[in-house]
Amino acid sequence: MNNIVYILLDQVRKDMLGTYGHKIVKTPNIDRLAEEGVKFQNAFTPASVCGPARTSLFTGQMPSTHGIIKNGEKGGIGEILREAPNIMANLKDYNTYVVGKWHVGTRSVPSDYGIKGHDFDGYGYPGSGIYKNLVFNQPPTRGNRYKEWLEEKGYEIPEVSKAYFGDNPHLRVQELCGLLSGTRKETIPYFIIDEAKKFITESLNDRKPFFTWINFWGPHTPCIVPEPYYSMYKPEDVVLDESFFRPLKGKPKHYRTISKMWGMWEASEERWKEVISKFWGYITLIDDAIGEFFSFLKENGLYNNSFIVVTADHGDAMGAHRMIEKGEFMFDTTYNIPMIVKDPRSGRKNETDDNLVYLHDLTSTAYDISGENIPEQFQGESILNIVRENYKNNRKGLLCQLAGHFVYFEQRMWRRKDFKLVFNASDICELYNIKDDPEEMENLFYNEKYKDIKKEMLTELYGEMTKIKDPMADWLYRIIYEI
Repeated sequence: MNNIVYILLDQVRKDMLGTYGHKIVKTPNIDRLAEEGVKFQNAFTPASVCGPARTSLFTGQMPSTHGIIKNGEKGGIGEILREAPNIMANLKDYNTYVVGKWHVGTRSVPSDYGIKGHDFDGYGYPGSGIYKNLVFNQPPTRGNRYKEWLEEKGYEIPEVSKAYFGDNPHLRVQELCGLLSGTRKETIPYFIIDEAKKFITESLNDRKPFFTWINFWGPHTPCIVPEPYYSMYKPEDVVLDESFFRPLKGKPKHYRTISKMWGMWEASEERWKEVISKFWGYITLIDDAIGEFFSFLKENGLYNNSFIVVTADHGDAMGAHRMIEKGEFMFDTTYNIPMIVKDPRSGRKNETDDNLVYLHDLTSTAYDISGENIPEQFQGESILNIVRENYKNNRKGLLCQLAGHFVYFEQRMWRRKDFKLVFNASDICELYNIKDDPEEMENLFYNEKYKDIKKEMLTELYGEMTKIKDPMADWLYRIIYEI
Protein backbone atom coordinates (compact mmCIF):
# COMPACT_ATOMS: atom_id res chain seq x y z
CA MET A 1 0.00 0.00 0.00
CA ASN A 2 1.47 3.32 -1.06
CA ASN A 3 1.96 6.19 1.36
CA ILE A 4 0.36 9.48 0.30
CA VAL A 5 1.98 12.92 0.60
CA TYR A 6 0.20 16.08 -0.52
CA ILE A 7 2.37 19.20 -0.33
CA LEU A 8 0.40 22.42 -0.66
CA LEU A 9 2.11 25.74 -1.28
CA ASP A 10 0.11 28.83 -0.44
CA GLN A 11 -0.41 31.36 -3.21
CA VAL A 12 2.34 30.62 -5.73
CA ARG A 13 2.32 31.82 -9.31
CA LYS A 14 2.81 28.74 -11.49
CA ASP A 15 5.08 30.31 -14.09
CA MET A 16 7.50 31.42 -11.36
CA LEU A 17 8.61 27.80 -10.79
CA GLY A 18 11.57 26.45 -12.71
CA THR A 19 9.78 23.37 -13.99
CA TYR A 20 7.05 25.58 -15.45
CA GLY A 21 9.55 27.57 -17.45
CA HIS A 22 11.06 30.24 -15.20
CA LYS A 23 14.69 30.88 -16.12
CA ILE A 24 15.81 32.54 -12.88
CA VAL A 25 13.96 31.13 -9.87
CA LYS A 26 15.73 28.08 -8.46
CA THR A 27 13.37 25.20 -7.61
CA PRO A 28 15.59 22.12 -8.13
CA ASN A 29 13.64 19.80 -5.83
CA ILE A 30 10.24 20.54 -7.32
CA ASP A 31 11.84 20.35 -10.78
CA ARG A 32 13.28 16.92 -9.99
CA LEU A 33 9.90 15.66 -8.85
CA ALA A 34 8.47 16.75 -12.20
CA GLU A 35 11.22 14.83 -13.98
CA GLU A 36 10.17 11.73 -12.06
CA GLY A 37 6.46 12.12 -12.67
CA VAL A 38 3.67 14.04 -14.40
CA LYS A 39 3.32 17.81 -14.58
CA PHE A 40 -0.19 19.19 -15.22
CA GLN A 41 -0.49 22.31 -17.35
CA ASN A 42 -4.23 22.82 -16.92
CA ALA A 43 -4.78 22.36 -13.19
CA PHE A 44 -7.12 24.94 -11.66
CA THR A 45 -8.26 25.91 -8.21
CA PRO A 46 -12.06 26.17 -7.86
CA ALA A 47 -11.61 29.50 -6.01
CA SER A 48 -8.67 31.87 -5.79
CA VAL A 49 -8.70 32.55 -2.05
CA CYS A 50 -7.49 30.27 0.71
CA GLY A 51 -10.60 29.26 2.65
CA PRO A 52 -12.83 28.17 -0.25
CA ALA A 53 -9.98 26.43 -2.09
CA ARG A 54 -8.73 24.49 0.94
CA THR A 55 -12.24 23.55 1.97
CA SER A 56 -12.82 22.19 -1.54
CA LEU A 57 -9.70 20.05 -1.25
CA PHE A 58 -10.82 18.83 2.18
CA THR A 59 -14.44 18.08 1.21
CA GLY A 60 -14.02 17.15 -2.45
CA GLN A 61 -16.75 19.64 -3.31
CA MET A 62 -17.23 22.92 -5.14
CA PRO A 63 -17.37 26.08 -3.00
CA SER A 64 -21.09 26.63 -3.56
CA THR A 65 -21.72 23.07 -2.35
CA HIS A 66 -19.65 23.10 0.84
CA GLY A 67 -20.75 26.67 1.55
CA ILE A 68 -17.42 28.47 1.98
CA ILE A 69 -17.37 30.67 -1.10
CA LYS A 70 -15.60 33.61 0.53
CA ASN A 71 -12.63 33.54 2.91
CA GLY A 72 -13.81 32.05 6.19
CA GLU A 73 -12.40 34.67 8.52
CA LYS A 74 -14.34 37.29 6.58
CA GLY A 75 -17.77 35.70 6.72
CA GLY A 76 -18.03 32.11 5.57
CA ILE A 77 -21.65 31.03 5.18
CA GLY A 78 -21.35 27.45 6.38
CA GLU A 79 -19.43 24.95 8.46
CA ILE A 80 -18.08 21.57 7.45
CA LEU A 81 -20.07 18.77 9.06
CA ARG A 82 -18.02 16.42 11.23
CA GLU A 83 -19.82 13.34 9.90
CA ALA A 84 -19.51 14.25 6.21
CA PRO A 85 -16.92 12.50 4.03
CA ASN A 86 -13.62 14.32 3.69
CA ILE A 87 -10.18 13.81 2.21
CA MET A 88 -9.04 11.59 5.10
CA ALA A 89 -12.22 10.44 6.86
CA ASN A 90 -12.53 6.86 5.63
CA LEU A 91 -8.91 5.93 4.95
CA LYS A 92 -9.06 3.38 7.76
CA ASP A 93 -5.74 1.69 7.00
CA TYR A 94 -3.77 4.94 7.12
CA ASN A 95 -2.39 7.17 9.82
CA THR A 96 -3.52 10.65 8.76
CA TYR A 97 -1.80 13.94 9.53
CA VAL A 98 -2.25 17.62 8.70
CA VAL A 99 0.92 19.65 9.14
CA GLY A 100 1.07 23.46 8.95
CA LYS A 101 -1.62 25.75 7.62
CA TRP A 102 -5.25 24.60 7.75
CA HIS A 103 -7.79 27.37 6.90
CA VAL A 104 -10.63 24.93 6.20
CA GLY A 105 -14.16 25.96 7.12
CA THR A 106 -14.59 28.84 9.51
CA ARG A 107 -14.15 27.43 13.01
CA SER A 108 -12.92 23.84 12.86
CA VAL A 109 -9.45 22.34 13.28
CA PRO A 110 -8.06 18.96 12.09
CA SER A 111 -8.55 17.20 15.43
CA ASP A 112 -12.29 17.86 15.12
CA TYR A 113 -12.24 15.25 12.35
CA GLY A 114 -9.96 12.78 14.09
CA ILE A 115 -6.88 13.94 12.18
CA LYS A 116 -3.56 14.20 14.00
CA GLY A 117 -1.06 17.00 13.51
CA HIS A 118 -1.40 20.73 13.91
CA ASP A 119 -4.54 22.54 15.07
CA PHE A 120 -3.85 25.94 13.52
CA ASP A 121 -7.32 27.45 13.29
CA GLY A 122 -8.29 29.90 10.54
CA TYR A 123 -5.35 31.47 8.73
CA GLY A 124 -3.31 30.80 11.86
CA TYR A 125 -0.02 32.39 10.81
CA PRO A 126 2.43 31.18 13.47
CA GLY A 127 4.84 34.11 13.04
CA SER A 128 2.16 36.57 14.20
CA GLY A 129 2.80 37.62 17.77
CA ILE A 130 6.11 35.74 17.69
CA TYR A 131 8.45 37.46 15.24
CA LYS A 132 9.86 40.67 16.66
CA ASN A 133 8.63 43.78 14.80
CA LEU A 134 6.13 41.83 12.68
CA VAL A 135 2.97 43.87 12.05
CA PHE A 136 0.94 41.16 10.27
CA ASN A 137 -1.42 39.84 12.92
CA GLN A 138 -3.44 36.73 12.07
CA PRO A 139 -2.17 34.28 14.69
CA PRO A 140 -3.62 30.93 15.71
CA THR A 141 -5.87 31.16 18.75
CA ARG A 142 -5.58 27.61 20.09
CA GLY A 143 -1.90 27.60 20.97
CA ASN A 144 1.17 28.00 18.80
CA ARG A 145 3.21 24.89 18.20
CA TYR A 146 5.81 26.95 16.27
CA LYS A 147 6.65 28.98 19.38
CA GLU A 148 7.06 25.75 21.37
CA TRP A 149 9.25 24.32 18.61
CA LEU A 150 11.54 27.36 18.59
CA GLU A 151 11.96 27.01 22.34
CA GLU A 152 12.60 23.26 22.15
CA LYS A 153 15.27 23.78 19.50
CA GLY A 154 16.90 26.59 21.48
CA TYR A 155 16.47 29.04 18.63
CA GLU A 156 16.29 32.77 19.18
CA ILE A 157 13.05 34.47 18.20
CA PRO A 158 13.55 35.87 14.66
CA GLU A 159 13.25 39.60 14.02
CA VAL A 160 11.79 41.42 11.02
CA SER A 161 13.49 44.41 9.40
CA LYS A 162 13.48 46.28 6.07
CA ALA A 163 9.71 45.83 5.79
CA TYR A 164 7.72 47.24 2.86
CA PHE A 165 3.93 47.56 3.13
CA GLY A 166 2.89 49.08 -0.18
CA ASP A 167 2.07 52.77 -0.56
CA ASN A 168 -1.42 52.91 0.97
CA PRO A 169 -1.16 54.69 4.35
CA HIS A 170 -4.48 53.12 5.39
CA LEU A 171 -3.19 49.55 4.96
CA ARG A 172 -0.24 49.15 7.30
CA VAL A 173 -1.43 45.77 8.58
CA GLN A 174 0.47 43.35 6.35
CA GLU A 175 4.06 43.52 5.21
CA LEU A 176 4.56 42.64 1.56
CA CYS A 177 8.22 41.75 2.06
CA GLY A 178 11.02 42.06 4.58
CA LEU A 179 14.21 40.56 6.01
CA LEU A 180 14.08 37.90 8.73
CA SER A 181 17.00 37.43 11.09
CA GLY A 182 18.56 34.02 11.68
CA THR A 183 18.99 31.15 9.24
CA ARG A 184 16.58 29.01 7.27
CA LYS A 185 16.56 26.45 10.08
CA GLU A 186 14.44 28.75 12.27
CA THR A 187 11.87 29.57 9.59
CA ILE A 188 8.30 28.38 9.40
CA PRO A 189 8.92 26.19 6.28
CA TYR A 190 11.65 24.28 8.13
CA PHE A 191 9.44 24.00 11.21
CA ILE A 192 6.74 22.43 9.03
CA ILE A 193 9.14 19.88 7.55
CA ASP A 194 10.63 19.00 10.92
CA GLU A 195 7.16 18.37 12.29
CA ALA A 196 6.20 16.26 9.24
CA LYS A 197 9.23 14.08 9.89
CA LYS A 198 8.10 13.58 13.49
CA PHE A 199 4.62 12.43 12.52
CA ILE A 200 5.84 10.13 9.75
CA THR A 201 8.34 8.57 12.16
CA GLU A 202 5.39 7.85 14.45
CA SER A 203 3.66 6.06 11.58
CA LEU A 204 6.82 4.05 10.83
CA ASN A 205 6.88 2.92 14.46
CA ASP A 206 3.22 1.91 14.13
CA ARG A 207 4.09 -0.02 10.95
CA LYS A 208 1.21 1.67 9.16
CA PRO A 209 1.03 3.58 5.88
CA PHE A 210 0.48 7.32 6.21
CA PHE A 211 -1.32 10.13 4.44
CA THR A 212 0.44 13.37 5.33
CA TRP A 213 -0.96 16.69 4.08
CA ILE A 214 1.84 19.26 4.39
CA ASN A 215 0.84 22.93 4.15
CA PHE A 216 3.16 25.90 3.85
CA TRP A 217 2.18 29.51 4.59
CA GLY A 218 4.19 30.68 1.61
CA PRO A 219 5.21 32.13 -0.71
CA HIS A 220 2.05 34.05 0.27
CA THR A 221 2.92 37.56 1.46
CA PRO A 222 4.37 38.64 3.81
CA CYS A 223 7.47 37.48 1.92
CA ILE A 224 9.74 37.78 4.94
CA VAL A 225 12.79 35.57 4.47
CA PRO A 226 16.31 35.30 5.90
CA GLU A 227 19.55 35.46 4.02
CA PRO A 228 20.66 34.14 1.60
CA TYR A 229 17.10 34.17 0.22
CA TYR A 230 16.47 37.86 0.86
CA SER A 231 19.33 38.85 -1.48
CA MET A 232 19.28 35.77 -3.70
CA TYR A 233 17.52 37.47 -6.60
CA LYS A 234 18.28 40.92 -7.90
CA PRO A 235 15.32 43.24 -8.50
CA GLU A 236 16.91 44.36 -11.76
CA ASP A 237 16.62 40.76 -13.04
CA VAL A 238 12.82 40.86 -12.75
CA VAL A 239 11.05 41.22 -16.10
CA LEU A 240 7.58 42.61 -15.56
CA ASP A 241 4.62 41.19 -17.48
CA GLU A 242 3.49 42.90 -20.64
CA SER A 243 0.12 43.35 -18.94
CA PHE A 244 1.85 45.37 -16.20
CA PHE A 245 2.33 48.18 -18.72
CA ARG A 246 -1.20 47.96 -20.18
CA PRO A 247 -3.23 47.12 -17.10
CA LEU A 248 -6.94 46.45 -16.76
CA LYS A 249 -8.19 47.90 -20.05
CA GLY A 250 -11.77 46.75 -20.54
CA LYS A 251 -11.90 45.17 -17.07
CA PRO A 252 -14.20 45.86 -14.11
CA LYS A 253 -13.15 49.04 -12.29
CA HIS A 254 -13.20 47.12 -9.02
CA TYR A 255 -9.96 45.35 -9.99
CA ARG A 256 -8.08 48.64 -9.92
CA THR A 257 -9.50 49.39 -6.48
CA ILE A 258 -8.00 46.14 -5.18
CA SER A 259 -4.53 47.09 -6.42
CA LYS A 260 -4.92 50.57 -4.95
CA MET A 261 -5.96 49.05 -1.63
CA TRP A 262 -2.69 47.10 -1.52
CA GLY A 263 -0.86 50.34 -2.32
CA MET A 264 0.62 48.91 -5.49
CA TRP A 265 -1.31 50.57 -8.33
CA GLU A 266 0.97 53.58 -8.35
CA ALA A 267 4.04 51.88 -6.86
CA SER A 268 7.21 52.32 -8.90
CA GLU A 269 8.64 49.58 -11.10
CA GLU A 270 11.53 49.39 -8.63
CA ARG A 271 9.16 48.67 -5.74
CA TRP A 272 7.34 46.02 -7.73
CA LYS A 273 10.61 44.35 -8.64
CA GLU A 274 11.70 44.42 -5.02
CA VAL A 275 8.54 42.61 -3.88
CA ILE A 276 8.74 40.07 -6.71
CA SER A 277 12.40 39.31 -6.01
CA LYS A 278 11.56 38.54 -2.35
CA PHE A 279 8.63 36.37 -3.52
CA TRP A 280 11.17 34.45 -5.60
CA GLY A 281 13.42 34.08 -2.58
CA TYR A 282 10.52 32.68 -0.57
CA ILE A 283 9.82 30.14 -3.32
CA THR A 284 13.42 28.90 -3.19
CA LEU A 285 13.35 28.74 0.62
CA ILE A 286 10.29 26.47 0.42
CA ASP A 287 11.88 24.38 -2.32
CA ASP A 288 14.94 23.86 -0.11
CA ALA A 289 12.67 22.75 2.74
CA ILE A 290 10.93 20.33 0.39
CA GLY A 291 14.36 19.01 -0.61
CA GLU A 292 15.15 18.27 3.03
CA PHE A 293 11.85 16.43 3.33
CA PHE A 294 12.56 14.34 0.23
CA SER A 295 15.97 13.44 1.67
CA PHE A 296 14.24 12.22 4.83
CA LEU A 297 11.88 10.05 2.79
CA LYS A 298 14.79 8.56 0.86
CA GLU A 299 16.81 7.89 4.01
CA ASN A 300 13.88 5.94 5.44
CA GLY A 301 13.10 4.00 2.27
CA LEU A 302 9.82 5.85 1.72
CA TYR A 303 10.40 8.03 -1.31
CA ASN A 304 9.98 5.33 -3.95
CA ASN A 305 6.77 3.90 -2.52
CA SER A 306 4.97 7.17 -1.81
CA PHE A 307 2.41 8.92 -4.01
CA ILE A 308 3.68 12.51 -3.85
CA VAL A 309 1.90 15.65 -5.04
CA VAL A 310 3.18 19.23 -5.04
CA THR A 311 0.48 21.80 -5.78
CA ALA A 312 -0.99 25.07 -4.45
CA ASP A 313 -4.30 26.33 -3.15
CA HIS A 314 -4.22 29.22 -5.65
CA GLY A 315 -1.88 31.61 -7.42
CA ASP A 316 -0.77 35.23 -7.12
CA ALA A 317 -0.99 38.01 -9.69
CA MET A 318 2.43 39.27 -8.58
CA GLY A 319 2.58 42.10 -11.10
CA ALA A 320 0.26 40.88 -13.85
CA HIS A 321 -2.14 43.74 -14.72
CA ARG A 322 -0.48 45.71 -11.86
CA MET A 323 -2.30 43.41 -9.46
CA ILE A 324 -0.88 41.65 -6.41
CA GLU A 325 -2.05 38.73 -4.29
CA LYS A 326 -5.48 37.33 -5.23
CA GLY A 327 -9.09 38.31 -4.78
CA GLU A 328 -12.08 39.33 -6.84
CA PHE A 329 -10.42 38.84 -10.23
CA MET A 330 -10.11 35.65 -12.25
CA PHE A 331 -6.87 35.85 -14.21
CA ASP A 332 -4.99 32.61 -14.84
CA THR A 333 -2.11 33.84 -12.69
CA THR A 334 -4.37 33.24 -9.67
CA TYR A 335 -6.44 30.27 -10.91
CA ASN A 336 -4.06 28.11 -12.97
CA ILE A 337 -2.05 26.27 -10.31
CA PRO A 338 0.98 24.01 -10.44
CA MET A 339 0.28 20.31 -9.94
CA ILE A 340 3.09 17.77 -10.05
CA VAL A 341 2.49 14.09 -9.29
CA LYS A 342 4.98 11.28 -8.73
CA ASP A 343 3.30 7.89 -8.55
CA PRO A 344 5.41 4.80 -7.84
CA ARG A 345 3.03 2.70 -9.95
CA SER A 346 3.13 4.94 -13.00
CA GLY A 347 5.38 4.54 -16.00
CA ARG A 348 4.92 8.19 -16.95
CA LYS A 349 8.15 10.04 -16.24
CA ASN A 350 9.04 13.63 -17.10
CA GLU A 351 5.75 14.08 -18.94
CA THR A 352 3.46 17.09 -19.28
CA ASP A 353 -0.30 16.49 -19.21
CA ASP A 354 -2.91 18.88 -20.65
CA ASN A 355 -6.09 17.41 -19.09
CA LEU A 356 -8.32 19.96 -17.38
CA VAL A 357 -8.19 19.06 -13.67
CA TYR A 358 -9.38 20.60 -10.41
CA LEU A 359 -7.49 20.95 -7.14
CA HIS A 360 -10.22 18.91 -5.47
CA ASP A 361 -9.77 16.05 -7.94
CA LEU A 362 -7.00 15.15 -5.51
CA THR A 363 -9.63 14.39 -2.85
CA SER A 364 -11.09 11.54 -4.89
CA THR A 365 -7.58 10.50 -5.88
CA ALA A 366 -6.60 9.80 -2.26
CA TYR A 367 -9.47 7.32 -1.99
CA ASP A 368 -8.55 5.75 -5.31
CA ILE A 369 -4.96 5.21 -4.16
CA SER A 370 -6.06 3.66 -0.88
CA GLY A 371 -8.54 1.30 -2.54
CA GLU A 372 -11.52 2.84 -0.76
CA ASN A 373 -14.77 3.67 -2.53
CA ILE A 374 -14.94 7.31 -3.56
CA PRO A 375 -17.82 8.98 -1.66
CA GLU A 376 -20.70 9.96 -3.91
CA GLN A 377 -20.71 13.42 -2.31
CA PHE A 378 -17.34 14.21 -3.90
CA GLN A 379 -17.63 16.36 -7.02
CA GLY A 380 -14.08 15.93 -8.26
CA GLU A 381 -12.73 13.02 -10.30
CA SER A 382 -9.74 10.87 -9.46
CA ILE A 383 -6.70 11.61 -11.60
CA LEU A 384 -5.13 8.21 -10.95
CA ASN A 385 -6.09 6.88 -14.39
CA ILE A 386 -4.54 9.98 -15.94
CA VAL A 387 -1.28 9.49 -14.07
CA ARG A 388 -1.09 5.74 -14.64
CA GLU A 389 -2.78 5.22 -18.00
CA ASN A 390 -2.47 8.60 -19.76
CA TYR A 391 -6.26 8.79 -19.76
CA LYS A 392 -8.02 11.74 -21.40
CA ASN A 393 -10.90 12.95 -19.24
CA ASN A 394 -12.60 14.90 -22.06
CA ARG A 395 -13.75 17.72 -19.81
CA LYS A 396 -15.05 20.56 -21.97
CA GLY A 397 -14.33 23.14 -19.29
CA LEU A 398 -13.97 23.93 -15.60
CA LEU A 399 -16.23 26.05 -13.39
CA CYS A 400 -14.61 28.36 -10.84
CA GLN A 401 -16.55 30.30 -8.20
CA LEU A 402 -15.98 33.22 -5.87
CA ALA A 403 -18.23 35.49 -3.84
CA GLY A 404 -15.41 37.86 -2.94
CA HIS A 405 -12.43 38.33 -0.70
CA PHE A 406 -12.41 41.69 1.06
CA VAL A 407 -15.89 42.58 -0.18
CA TYR A 408 -18.70 40.64 -1.84
CA PHE A 409 -18.23 40.47 -5.62
CA GLU A 410 -19.90 37.42 -7.16
CA GLN A 411 -17.97 35.81 -10.01
CA ARG A 412 -18.12 32.62 -12.03
CA MET A 413 -15.60 31.46 -14.61
CA TRP A 414 -15.91 28.88 -17.38
CA ARG A 415 -12.38 27.92 -18.44
CA ARG A 416 -11.77 25.89 -21.58
CA LYS A 417 -8.44 25.26 -23.26
CA ASP A 418 -9.20 27.73 -26.04
CA PHE A 419 -11.36 30.46 -24.45
CA LYS A 420 -12.19 31.70 -21.00
CA LEU A 421 -15.39 33.46 -19.91
CA VAL A 422 -15.82 35.37 -16.65
CA PHE A 423 -19.33 36.19 -15.46
CA ASN A 424 -19.13 39.16 -13.10
CA ALA A 425 -22.64 39.24 -11.66
CA SER A 426 -22.66 42.98 -10.91
CA ASP A 427 -20.18 44.38 -13.44
CA ILE A 428 -18.98 43.98 -17.01
CA CYS A 429 -18.11 40.43 -18.04
CA GLU A 430 -14.96 39.10 -19.69
CA LEU A 431 -13.99 36.79 -22.54
CA TYR A 432 -10.41 35.93 -23.54
CA ASN A 433 -8.84 33.96 -26.35
CA ILE A 434 -6.38 32.05 -24.18
CA LYS A 435 -4.34 30.68 -27.07
CA ASP A 436 -3.78 34.02 -28.79
CA ASP A 437 -3.87 36.24 -25.70
CA PRO A 438 -2.40 34.27 -22.76
CA GLU A 439 -1.97 37.43 -20.65
CA GLU A 440 -5.70 38.16 -20.96
CA MET A 441 -5.33 41.74 -22.08
CA GLU A 442 -8.08 42.04 -24.71
CA ASN A 443 -11.61 41.55 -23.40
CA LEU A 444 -13.67 40.14 -26.28
CA PHE A 445 -16.96 39.80 -24.43
CA TYR A 446 -18.58 42.78 -26.15
CA ASN A 447 -16.95 42.20 -29.53
CA GLU A 448 -19.61 41.23 -32.08
CA LYS A 449 -17.14 38.94 -33.85
CA TYR A 450 -17.20 36.67 -30.82
CA LYS A 451 -20.93 36.66 -30.07
CA ASP A 452 -21.32 33.01 -31.09
CA ILE A 453 -18.50 31.74 -28.88
CA LYS A 454 -19.80 33.93 -26.06
CA LYS A 455 -23.30 32.45 -26.38
CA GLU A 456 -21.88 28.94 -26.53
CA MET A 457 -19.79 29.43 -23.40
CA LEU A 458 -22.58 31.14 -21.45
CA THR A 459 -24.77 28.14 -22.22
CA GLU A 460 -22.05 25.74 -21.07
CA LEU A 461 -21.48 27.80 -17.93
CA TYR A 462 -25.19 27.84 -17.11
CA GLY A 463 -25.43 24.10 -17.65
CA GLU A 464 -22.59 23.39 -15.24
CA MET A 465 -23.94 25.83 -12.64
CA THR A 466 -27.37 24.18 -12.85
CA LYS A 467 -25.80 20.73 -12.52
CA ILE A 468 -24.24 21.54 -9.15
CA LYS A 469 -27.10 23.78 -7.98
CA ASP A 470 -24.99 26.93 -7.97
CA PRO A 471 -27.11 29.66 -6.30
CA MET A 472 -26.06 32.17 -8.97
CA ALA A 473 -27.50 30.06 -11.81
CA ASP A 474 -30.91 31.73 -11.61
CA TRP A 475 -29.39 35.21 -11.88
CA LEU A 476 -27.35 34.18 -14.91
CA TYR A 477 -30.48 32.70 -16.51
CA ARG A 478 -32.45 35.89 -15.98
CA ILE A 479 -29.91 38.15 -17.65
CA ILE A 480 -28.10 35.80 -20.06
CA TYR A 481 -29.70 37.45 -23.10
CA GLU A 482 -28.96 40.94 -21.83
CA ILE A 483 -25.20 40.57 -21.54
